[in-house]
Amino acid sequence: MNRLLDANPNPVSALQGRLRAYGVRGKGRLMSAEELAERGRQEVRQLLAEQRAAAERRLARALATSGIPERFRDKSFGAYQVTTPGQERALIACRDYAHALTGAAVRGDTLLLLGGSGTGKTHLACAILAQALIAGHSGRYCSLAGALRALRDARSSLTERVAFASLSEPPVLVLDDVTTALDAAGRALLFEVLDARYGQLRSTILIGDLGAEALEQALGARILERLCESGASIVTFDWPSYRRRFLASGSPGSAPEARSQI
Repeated sequence: MNRLLDANPNPVSALQGRLRAYGVRGKGRLMSAEELAERGRQEVRQLLAEQRAAAERRLARALATSGIPERFRDKSFGAYQVTTPGQERALIACRDYAHALTGAAVRGDTLLLLGGSGTGKTHLACAILAQALIAGHSGRYCSLAGALRALRDARSSLTERVAFASLSEPPVLVLDDVTTALDAAGRALLFEVLDARYGQLRSTILIGDLGAEALEQALGARILERLCESGASIVTFDWPSYRRRFLASGSPGSAPEARSQI
């Protein structure tokens, strides 16, 4: 021990020498411990800021390519106006579904948002999809008619595979405007997509301006059974349209609430 002390009688000088060897200086002088700590904090803050900016860019790209309409890209659960017990139940159900999506893995459950137009179904569905995108999952929003059109318009086996993959592969898919009865060809295409998603445990949200019985008539029993096998949850939106309430009131002051729900 004495030999070690003799060889290095001043530990502070030794540390300063090591810092000089590493080139840790500030304005031509050796930096103090506090200055070193502050520099470290600045570098951490800069790193965090760069990571946040990169995450924001990734989210912006994901939103831009998700198919969510521009009108609905800023819709959130916090912006959803709750004035009735039914609306509160719908909000809780959609939040719970979104929470399950943002876990370690998407479970493949199906969510059916059914009810009249203008009741906030698309608002909540897009809020769910946005939460999934924030969590790092990919997802897609499209109308049922648009999805079937993409499949029917495929001109080659390659474009057909691309169109099918765009609907079957995203971990989260929102199909809006499920309102009219499908013909046999449309039902066959939709069943193929939903069956592929069912097998891969991918989550699907269907939005329809109809009730459960009308949904079965529109889609057919085979598709509805496949949805139920996926653990389908049904949320009913049975309150009046926000659009009609705004038009009936004729009050400009109610416009922000009405627009936030649609």
